[in-house]
Amino acid sequence: MKYDLLTESWIPALDLQGHTKEYSITSLLDAAPKLQRIVHEKPLVVASVQRLLLAILYRSYGYLGQDDWDEVFESGEFGKPVSNYLNSPECVDRFDLFSEAYPFFQTANFTKEKGVTTSVKKLSPDYASGNNKSLFSHLVDHYEFSLLPKEAALYLLVCQYFSLGGGVSGSSVQFGKHPNLTNSPLVGGAVVMVEGENLFQTLMLNLHMPKDEEWLDRKVDLPVWEQNEPEKPEAREMRGLTDYLTWRARHVRLLPEKDGTVARMFFAQGLPNPKEMEQEPYFAYRLNKDDKILPVRLSFERACWRDTANLLQYARSTKVGIEPQDLRPAGIQLLAAEDNELIDKLKLNCQLIGLDNNKANPLCWFEERLPLAINLIEKDREQKNKFSAHLLKGLETSEVIHRQLMSAVRTFASHLLPDGARAQDVTTKVESINPARFYWPKLNEPFEQFIWALSHNSEEAKSNWRKVCQEIAFAAFEGATQSWCYGGVRAQKGLSIAKQQLEESLYGRTWQRHVYWSQDTQEIIKQLYHWGSPEYPRRDILAALRKSLDLQKNSQLAAISYLGPLLANEDERSEVQAFVAALFASHPKVYQQSQHLSFGAVWYQADKDQRPGMSFRFECLLEAKGEQLKQTLRQMVQILKSKDIAVDYRTLMEDLYHWDSDDKRIQLKWARDYWAKPNQPTEATDSATATN
Repeated sequence: MKYDLLTESWIPALDLQGHTKEYSITSLLDAAPKLQRIVHEKPLVVASVQRLLLAILYRSYGYLGQDDWDEVFESGEFGKPVSNYLNSPECVDRFDLFSEAYPFFQTANFTKEKGVTTSVKKLSPDYASGNNKSLFSHLVDHYEFSLLPKEAALYLLVCQYFSLGGGVSGSSVQFGKHPNLTNSPLVGGAVVMVEGENLFQTLMLNLHMPKDEEWLDRKVDLPVWEQNEPEKPEAREMRGLTDYLTWRARHVRLLPEKDGTVARMFFAQGLPNPKEMEQEPYFAYRLNKDDKILPVRLSFERACWRDTANLLQYARSTKVGIEPQDLRPAGIQLLAAEDNELIDKLKLNCQLIGLDNNKANPLCWFEERLPLAINLIEKDREQKNKFSAHLLKGLETSEVIHRQLMSAVRTFASHLLPDGARAQDVTTKVESINPARFYWPKLNEPFEQFIWALSHNSEEAKSNWRKVCQEIAFAAFEGATQSWCYGGVRAQKGLSIAKQQLEESLYGRTWQRHVYWSQDTQEIIKQLYHWGSPEYPRRDILAALRKSLDLQKNSQLAAISYLGPLLANEDERSEVQAFVAALFASHPKVYQQSQHLSFGAVWYQADKDQRPGMSFRFECLLEAKGEQLKQTLRQMVQILKSKDIAVDYRTLMEDLYHWDSDDKRIQLKWARDYWAKPNQPTEATDSATATN
């Protein structure tokens, strides 16, 4: 049985018209200028096929100097060196998936002791096999599972590049006992590829020549399909770049059925990763606070764009005297070294693919794309690119605002727990609230806009980016704490204090929004102030209004005769207006300030020390509804009268319209103004934006 990967159609790719078709290796490289990219529902397949194609191109062209690379790139297609190589004796019969002598990327005649076979589900981390953890598929072992030859070829590549370590490998007839399974080369980081406008450009833009030409020595550096003798599963030196790009991480031999499908295989640990390749060339790396080099990883907790600086800039230590290091992926290093007008005109992206895992257990895979502006790539080790410096500043801005958000949520979380709660308990509570889920994902699209704007108008881009981060941070706080709007007084107190803290840290000012009162509210209050004028008070009208506080219907009739023309048509609204008018009549001290003042801020003036009795009364007010609310307010207004403190009846009336809102925004605003202690007593807190 034969399945030649050079001629059989097995690689899915998207053409420039948006149609998906399967190609052989030969036809794919011939059609590369007319194809957008390789596509597959599993991104690990895409990264694996791209790596195989790069190995073929390195082997075909050998070492390309800059002028030679420019010539190939400007030609717009892969030339004779590629077709000649694929038709050479070095490749003919070496890409047969089921060959007995040279099975592609497998070990000929490889057999496990006692003939123990493994399900082909082991080839891909998303399939469960034995005690192997799964991502999405939960097929049990006794389920008859098999792969078509084209699927087996794709997953064989995934196995060699993305297999996770951990577990016993077993013994084979050829090599005896194999060591325990270890991670394949592409585990532990994100594969970063520069994407051009077609597949040809994508492959060429990542064909970065190594600094050491010996890494592509045709006599020593052999890809796996040119290696004749099977190798023991023990450490050996890397022979060159194509040797590494086709590293035999697992000893595998597929066992096809008569119809060509594959259900079982022999499987064991292959070569451990070579020590000479300290850094995977298609990973991006960063320096941690201890100057340790770590790969950039993709995970749920961290959006990939947050590491854009590590993709585009030299890594710089915080310590003095340490030279910057180029830890960027191969494609970015190529763009930094190239001075080609054709590249400058292209619309490029960065493709990032990775497998996130925890202790050899697959968690998820990722495929993300970022826009790539050429002028953001730092080309000089000594002189920093001004655009990339702006980018770094923008990334720092998003991180600072995130810390401010987390600090505010921590303040809120401390109020949800009993007094004296341990810092660890507060941290656990913050993690359960998790405001980051409302913050970082919302910045994905704005960051792409920031990238493009940054390459044209840096100052405006930075200003807009900060505003977006601030707005999203505030929305993230409200989204993460929304369920506590219905909580008790303690939760409301925490919300009020934390929200003011966030406002001050984000904008450098205390909470203040524009003033607004409804027209009917202003007309009624204006008339009440006229009736309550100290020079010419209308005591008869005030007495009639004050009498309506008795809450008897017959006592309210006299007040209606005066208020009737001013009251709103809606029953609930007019009831609030009449009640506030009666409160004014009981304490007709005119509030002179133009700023609004919530009842929480007024009560703070009466009880700056927050004595237990006064605080308890205020807590009862926040929980009150209906007639209980009216009775409590009536008593508290009389206390304010005894202290000769004016009430802003405009704001009180406007707030009471919305007292029963589901989000309890009025109660939260009052709580904030009472407990958060404004820095300036005269500074007002807006009621109108909260209520309209």
